[in-house]
Amino acid sequence: MPANTPAFRLRDLTGPQLGAAIQATHIRGLDAFRAIAVLLVLLGHGIEADPAWSPWLGPLASLGVKLFFVLSGLLITRLLLDEIDRSERIDLMRFYRRRFGRLMPAFYLYLVVAIGILLVRGKPVPWDAVASAVLYVVNYFQAFNGAPNHIVSHCWSLAVEEQFYVIWPLLLAWVMRRRWQPERVLVIAIVTIWLWRLGLVLFTDTSEAYLYRALDTRADELLMGCLLAVLTRQPAWQARLASCLRAPGLVPALIVMLYVSTTFTGDDRLLRFGIAFMFDTVFIGVLVLAVSALATHGEGWIARLLNHATLVRVGQVSYFMYLFHGLIMHTSVRLIERFTGSFALGLLGAIALVYFAARVSFVSFESPMRRWVTGSSR
Repeated sequence: MPANTPAFRLRDLTGPQLGAAIQATHIRGLDAFRAIAVLLVLLGHGIEADPAWSPWLGPLASLGVKLFFVLSGLLITRLLLDEIDRSERIDLMRFYRRRFGRLMPAFYLYLVVAIGILLVRGKPVPWDAVASAVLYVVNYFQAFNGAPNHIVSHCWSLAVEEQFYVIWPLLLAWVMRRRWQPERVLVIAIVTIWLWRLGLVLFTDTSEAYLYRALDTRADELLMGCLLAVLTRQPAWQARLASCLRAPGLVPALIVMLYVSTTFTGDDRLLRFGIAFMFDTVFIGVLVLAVSALATHGEGWIARLLNHATLVRVGQVSYFMYLFHGLIMHTSVRLIERFTGSFALGLLGAIALVYFAARVSFVSFESPMRRWVTGSSR
């Protein structure tokens, strides 16, 4: 950028710039978004052992999962729409093969390691829960069984995404064949889920385990990502969304509102599931667009941070970090704290160990397995 050219700010964003950011072959900033999401999960779960900080930071794990959901919907829909543009169809077998190559190697490695640890230690293996995790229905298994804590407890979010991956390509292909406007279908679906979840809260005694983990109560977050992918392909909506992002102080305000809605809703079911979850979905959707625009066009310290190699690498291995963080962090936090006398150092050291293990797996196991499964040389 020439010295006399002012640095890019969101207030300068145009519709074509936003469209270019989201439609780029590699969407800049989204690896950093993944990294932030997984670090929120690790921080939230790791801080649970500290009663002083747990009420303030523990709920951030829930926010991290929401970020993952919106991002997944955006990326998957972008890929599907690009394929429709190229060939006027969706190759479902190729799509599912790629999903299998991306998700299954690390998942089955985790199951083998986790079950092996339990057997070596003489602990009982929750085989019913493991079976539901293998079938990617552990979210509903937990929803109807009170969400007990075990080695596959955190796999509920993977089940939600896998169920969505099965349904959404089929639905999108059907919508496009009928020449319906996908954005209208998505808005109707999102609002329907909001009303469904609100109805469950107001008129039934549906458990929080169900409200938090079921696909039919969480798909709005994934669908919001889908809606962003659709809208950012249309020049008129690019201009509208860019105008929204130009609002002064938007990003700090969104971050504050997400923290407040995540941390201070407490045990109030209506406030948490009926209201906060709805607004969080919208806030995160706008934040995804802002992050991509800043990472693509920005020149300041925020853009440099979003494109920093370390944050990008963390985002690349976030899936493994999410899967294995419980196995690695629980013991390593206590060991490092015992050695250093500092819980904070224990937590940071444990997160670093999770990242190191994830990087080794990514290079030596997951990437080769993905190439083998998909038949790709990349």
